Amino acid sequence: MLTLQNVDKYFYRGKSNQIHVINDTSLEFGETGLTALLGPSGCGKTTLLNVIGGLDKPDKGKIFVNGQRITGRTAGSVDRIRNLNIGYIFQNYNLINDMTVFDNVAMVLRMVGIKDKDEIKEKVEYALDLVGMYRYRKRYADMLSGGERQRVGIARAIVKNPAIIIADEPTGNLDSANTLEVMNIIKSISREKLVILVTHEENLANFYADRIIRIKDGEVVSDEINQNAEGLDYRIENRIYLKDIKDKRTFSDDDYSVRVFNESGGKMDLDIVISRGNIFIQTRDPGSRMEIVDDNSSIELVDDHYKALTAEEAEARKFRAERLTASAPLKHSSILNMFTMLSSGFRTVGKYHILKKILLVGFLISAMFITYAVSNIAGILNMPDEKFVQDDKSYIQVAQKKITVDEYLMYESDPTVEYALPGDGIINMRLNYDEYWQTSWDGTMISGSLSSSDDLSESDIVYGRLPENRYEVVIDALILERLKDYNYSVVQAGYKTPDELLGRHLTLKDLPAFTIVGITDKKSPCVYASPSLFINMLANNGSDDYYEEDVDSGEDIGAAEDGSSAPPASALVDYALHKDELTLTDGSKWPENDYEVLVDKDYSKTMKMGSEIKTKINGHKLKVVGYYTSDTVNGKFYVNNNMIKYRLITGQENMTVKPAGEKEDTIAALSDQGAKVRDLYKYRKSKYRKSQLATVRAFLLVGGIVIIISLIEVFLMMRASFLSRIKEVGTLRAIGVKKSDIYKMFIGEIIAITTIASIPGWLLMNYVISKLQGISYLSGMFACTPETVLVSLILIFGFNLLFGLLPVFHTLIKRPAAILARTDVN
Repeated sequence: MLTLQNVDKYFYRGKSNQIHVINDTSLEFGETGLTALLGPSGCGKTTLLNVIGGLDKPDKGKIFVNGQRITGRTAGSVDRIRNLNIGYIFQNYNLINDMTVFDNVAMVLRMVGIKDKDEIKEKVEYALDLVGMYRYRKRYADMLSGGERQRVGIARAIVKNPAIIIADEPTGNLDSANTLEVMNIIKSISREKLVILVTHEENLANFYADRIIRIKDGEVVSDEINQNAEGLDYRIENRIYLKDIKDKRTFSDDDYSVRVFNESGGKMDLDIVISRGNIFIQTRDPGSRMEIVDDNSSIELVDDHYKALTAEEAEARKFRAERLTASAPLKHSSILNMFTMLSSGFRTVGKYHILKKILLVGFLISAMFITYAVSNIAGILNMPDEKFVQDDKSYIQVAQKKITVDEYLMYESDPTVEYALPGDGIINMRLNYDEYWQTSWDGTMISGSLSSSDDLSESDIVYGRLPENRYEVVIDALILERLKDYNYSVVQAGYKTPDELLGRHLTLKDLPAFTIVGITDKKSPCVYASPSLFINMLANNGSDDYYEEDVDSGEDIGAAEDGSSAPPASALVDYALHKDELTLTDGSKWPENDYEVLVDKDYSKTMKMGSEIKTKINGHKLKVVGYYTSDTVNGKFYVNNNMIKYRLITGQENMTVKPAGEKEDTIAALSDQGAKVRDLYKYRKSKYRKSQLATVRAFLLVGGIVIIISLIEVFLMMRASFLSRIKEVGTLRAIGVKKSDIYKMFIGEIIAITTIASIPGWLLMNYVISKLQGISYLSGMFACTPETVLVSLILIFGFNLLFGLLPVFHTLIKRPAAILARTDVN
């Protein structure tokens, strides 16, 4: 039935205060009978009982229960074995105070897999009737006296019909009357079960025990069968045996009879008044205390001599184990399901005192910060193209501070290149607010990546149409969206939606106006124009970013040979743009060749035909090849398109390239020619990510501290709640409740707290963030999407569960005996 083989256990092992509390103990127990472990306090008998019952583990040796080893196994395996085979009776009763007597006992049946309500009712009522507690079955445990609580503890131990009952000082906190009642019950059980009893009262052991094992300093010093057949001389304190009092007197006449029994030898001076059916008694001795003895009194007057309890009287109560036999095989089962877990959690939170409920505000604040953090980080790390793209997504860039014309032409002529643009290819054009007279004087600059309209198809156009001539352009809707973010005047001028830009005009210096005829929505801020105009558009860019590295400074730039002035390179114009407006003078020709210039006839005296002016392009001076007259333009200096192109090449950093096929092929081809090439899309995204990560780090530092403080509060609150219930936890673990059920108890409580306190904070912050997103300059800082809402909710529950269960985990790794032995909490 139960075997111990060479069991050892130490307290403070390996330390100077080491105690060998169980010393090489080997014992065997039969299937029935009452075995008493007897010895003085501190001898190790309770520790031995805990080891036998699986509540503690030995440091050495083996223990077998019904042939199953419980040493050297996982806590879960030990729990299963002891739950199905052992019942526990504790000195401190260890009932769950906020449960009824019935539920305290019924819980044990659910732990062994009995779910049928009728079967549970039958067994619980029999067990309670056996111990005389049936009439209190609906009373809560904290309303019972000590003796009543211990009887319920006995009923709980036997109701699952275990093979073994272990009882640790079951009468230690009881008066004499309840001691005898409890011992009589235990004795009756021992006729059918093995009962192992720890006590330090030798007279109880001698009277009730079938076997007495004496322990001293952790060692078994004697193990003997108890042959004591004498009665039990165990006086009950609340019983007064009248015939044992020597000083007794009787005062009587025809109408009155008074008997006086004086056990203490004191004097009596009383007035007794009978009036209106009542008896009034007054003592003249101020040091005397009066107590009325009736059916409700704790004192019992027995008109007889004291008699020792006989064995026959002690065994008068009959325990019928067959009444507790289960209808199906027992199995170690959970006592909580999802519904009971949650309902228990909400009931527990509902019982919080007012201060604890006020502290739940911490959960609300924590939820708000977690939600804010998730939305903010998601907003910052969310990198849709419209946040960082500045160029046509297909563009790559040759990143060099100085690119020579020869290098440019070499890269441009590569078969993997469709076309190239000097610099970054960004075009700045003026949008005039000419829709209304009131706004006709005003306008704004729009900026976009210059791209070929030849690459567009009808499917790319969301509003309008494709261009039909060189001075019609298509722009992407992203340009207007960005424009509205930093220049609200465009909205005030009536351009609220992209389609309202159709038909509007964009202007550049020295070029005819461009008409917007189409809108794309490719999330790429492009101005789609005719490639034939790219160079001239960039040359007349509205931006002031261009600079003239190739023009001499510090003197009259472009001075002719005779010292007269000449234009800076940036003032040169492609003659093809105005050819129809110009008339050549005799002997003049168009500047069709490179490094030739056509000047206004007014400069003919200072800039002689065939002479060179000091203005340089690509390191070469320009040669005057003719003069012009015009009714529409004057004072301009005309060159061919190559000169404009060369000026842009030598005057800027970098080179923008449109691949003819795959980006990777073009990057590889140009890299092989010595160019430092980068994918503009990836480059912009990388730069944007770095800037955003810096913002995230700053936020995480501040927000993280706040969240950590909030989570510490969550931890401390759950720890306080756990510590206030640690006795309950220890009891549940001791009687065999699964660890998973303990976790479920607190998971239910955490879910209840989170639902009541955290969810309102989560909802409130999501509402606030959704409103903040409506503010344009804050919209990029937050993301309020189904994903962020769900992630924040998961994190709130996750953090609360994690930090809330930490103290539970820290305690549940201990054995039940260690949990019950905690003295730092009540």
